Amino acid sequence: MPLNIHSGKSLNSSQLNALRPVQNKPALRLLFVHGFLGSSQDWLSLVEYLPATWDLYALDLPGHGRASDMPIPSDFDGFVENICQQLQRLPDSQALENPVPDEQVPVFLVGYSLGARLLMHLALQIQQRNIAIAGFVLEGGNFGLQLGSEKQERWQNDCRWIDRFAQQALPDVLHDWYQQPVFSSLTSEQKSRLVEERSRNDGKALAKVMAVTSLAKQEYLLPELHSAGQSTQYKIYYVVGEHDAKFSHLYAQNKVPYEVISGAGHNTHKEQPHIYAQKLTQLLSIAQTN
Repeated sequence: MPLNIHSGKSLNSSQLNALRPVQNKPALRLLFVHGFLGSSQDWLSLVEYLPATWDLYALDLPGHGRASDMPIPSDFDGFVENICQQLQRLPDSQALENPVPDEQVPVFLVGYSLGARLLMHLALQIQQRNIAIAGFVLEGGNFGLQLGSEKQERWQNDCRWIDRFAQQALPDVLHDWYQQPVFSSLTSEQKSRLVEERSRNDGKALAKVMAVTSLAKQEYLLPELHSAGQSTQYKIYYVVGEHDAKFSHLYAQNKVPYEVISGAGHNTHKEQPHIYAQKLTQLLSIAQTN
């Protein structure tokens, strides 16, 4: 479907943002999916470091950014369906369902945290949805919890956050949110800047998102992802920050090959955009030659 595209502007969807569309045929097309609390703007710092021949897009998930007032899907599949709807708004989207060898622009999906978890679900639905995705880059994404006791404990913890997001002043909640161990690599200045940025969101909408996408509600995806990782149809790459002890341990423990971003914690693309972009360029260049 043809689109009237302007660099850095919203397309004909309030969710889809053209970070840097390429006028001529691009070498590949990227769609970025942010994490909980984030927005399409989170990826702007990468643009200057990525190849000029790449088409770059990002979306706002329901409850975030320009999509903060849209209805929140009722389950993970609803969020995945929403991402697929945004894929249909990309240029040449008809080629995703009817790919022509050597003519289609390869499409890669890049997700962080919640975005990575949603893309894990999508990766496992590629065949049934019959869409041609060249690969996935998953940054700081959790496969899910195995034990019922783990899920119960996580749900109890998340419910406390859900109540706070719904009832309390958002800056106060965010201040405490970024004190969690997973964000320990951030400086006080970085945390303050994130609190300021994220305070533009709507707390009640975020509470609804968290209630639906809590890790406690997610299926354990690792066995299926292991199988999918052997696929010749698409590639899956995992990315972890050097100082993200939790996810480095998680991936190593489960024998999942992963790429390390030097000098970064959990949010690698925000903390080290230049290094992250270099790694992304390396991975996707390899993916296209294999």
